[in-house]
Amino acid sequence: MPDINRKNNDVRIFAGGALIGLIFFLIVYGIEPVIFTNEYFVVNGYIEKDLSQHYSGWMLYRNSPWRFPLGLGQNIAYPYGNVVSFTDSIPLLAIFFKVFSGILPATFQYFGLFIMVCYILQGGFGALLASNFSNSYTKNILSAAVFVLTPVMIERAFRHCGLTAHFLLLAGLYYYFRNKGRSDIKAFVPFIVINALSITIHPYLMPFTFAIMFAFCVELFFINKKYKESVIYLVFSIVLTLALGFVIGAFSVGGGLSSLGYGSFSMNLNALYNPVSKGFENWSKVLSEKPMFYLQIEGFSYLGLGIILFIPVAAVIYVLKYRKNIFKTVIVFIKNYFGIIFSATALFIFAIGDVVRFGGLDLFRIPFPTFLTNGLFGIFRANGRFGWLLIYMIAVFIIYALCSLDKKQLSVALMALMICVQIYDLSDVLASKYNYFHHKDGDIQAQQVENVLTNSFWDEISKEYDYAFMISDCVPGANFEVTSKFARENKAVNTRFDVKIDEEKFRQIEQETLWMISNNALPEDYVVMLSFIPDKYKDSIAQGDLTVFFVDNVIVICNNQFTEQEITEFTAEGGFEILEYPYTVQAELDFKAEYGA
Repeated sequence: MPDINRKNNDVRIFAGGALIGLIFFLIVYGIEPVIFTNEYFVVNGYIEKDLSQHYSGWMLYRNSPWRFPLGLGQNIAYPYGNVVSFTDSIPLLAIFFKVFSGILPATFQYFGLFIMVCYILQGGFGALLASNFSNSYTKNILSAAVFVLTPVMIERAFRHCGLTAHFLLLAGLYYYFRNKGRSDIKAFVPFIVINALSITIHPYLMPFTFAIMFAFCVELFFINKKYKESVIYLVFSIVLTLALGFVIGAFSVGGGLSSLGYGSFSMNLNALYNPVSKGFENWSKVLSEKPMFYLQIEGFSYLGLGIILFIPVAAVIYVLKYRKNIFKTVIVFIKNYFGIIFSATALFIFAIGDVVRFGGLDLFRIPFPTFLTNGLFGIFRANGRFGWLLIYMIAVFIIYALCSLDKKQLSVALMALMICVQIYDLSDVLASKYNYFHHKDGDIQAQQVENVLTNSFWDEISKEYDYAFMISDCVPGANFEVTSKFARENKAVNTRFDVKIDEEKFRQIEQETLWMISNNALPEDYVVMLSFIPDKYKDSIAQGDLTVFFVDNVIVICNNQFTEQEITEFTAEGGFEILEYPYTVQAELDFKAEYGA
């Protein structure tokens, strides 16, 4: 009977917290983003082009033939293909909905649904997490609101969809505290499931979920002396997650998974109270923005004024509660929870990176070995994101303190005050998001992404040609927009819009495409884009039948299938011309000036 009561109570707590998350989502974003056929907010991106990348990846994958691994889409990086894990298109949902692609409408997006579910689960698991420290339903629901109002989760919503799944961290922490000390299989199953889910949503979530399971297992190993269970289940979870990743194609890229740049996208030491992120000059109504290096904007970790102000409040509560043996209490706490302390600290150090920066100053360099910074660490080169576990541990630190107060009314009042301060502090950003998603006038800051390709030529070329190749860097953002237009027409691309590509295969495609251009052998349904044409190909192009357009500062080579009337209309719009030999554009002049070519 007690187990049944516990389960019923957990359902009630989860439902209450989930309702908080749902209400928040509907108030800020409305119902429109959840409508499957509504693509207005995903086509051009949100704050930056990444959302367009996610949507394009899904569309290209949807219209590709089934291959193994299951996440492989031939149309993503035609003709060899790439996987939806590398377009951040949430493989779990992409694969699921591809199964039903034949009965889905032509226009179909699942990103709004995913974000709404993230908010629902954020609230639900936030409430359950608090239930480990309190039997008060009111306190648990208020705690759910604290987690829903966490800026690092709100900041990722619709910008980087997969990275909005912070509920996985809260779920991991919930089971960490609830099952602490247990060694039966039921204690490990939640961690195994959470780890498996992480790789099917976004690879960057894996270090968090495994760090929490590692903390659980290492404490069980050393404190409870459960050696066999700790090792076996942790290893099993690693093997299962890697196997699932192999099946969906999370590791399917030539040249390795690592990329250069670890440390550039790091977390500044002032990030916890610095309210600056991509697209918003200031997340705080009270605090001013602090200096940092530009790329560290990826390490946005602002706590919110409500949480910031209640850190010292929580500290005072702890001191007063344990004042007679405060040092002994701290030592016992560290001894009992050294695993999660280690995990949160290790991820925080990784987030700071090899160059420790405070504001605009370089303080010192941590001498990480090169084989790590250019190898293993490079797999997660946007390392500034890894401060999130510390943020949620700070929230737990505060919630536990408030829940431990003997006077329930005071505890509830303080939690409500913290939430009110948090809402007030974030109110300008929340209002701006509300105005954007509800199509209202108001300060939308930089949420709307302006297109760099404005000529209607791009709409027509995506209808007339089946394969788009962008074999050199063009105007920043052009690859995302070309991909989006061709993907919506169910075509195929090789445009470097995916986050990881097989460089060797791409260079092979580049050479094959240039050979076809120079030998007047470009297929009728191919279109090729470049920033400029190398000199050695100009004569052969001039002697062939290919047409060279210069549209919105992008060179386009193809077999011309446009009528004179269409050409006239493109020209009238501006930013369009037909290039004549020697096909020289400013990009080529700049290149030769810089490299002396």
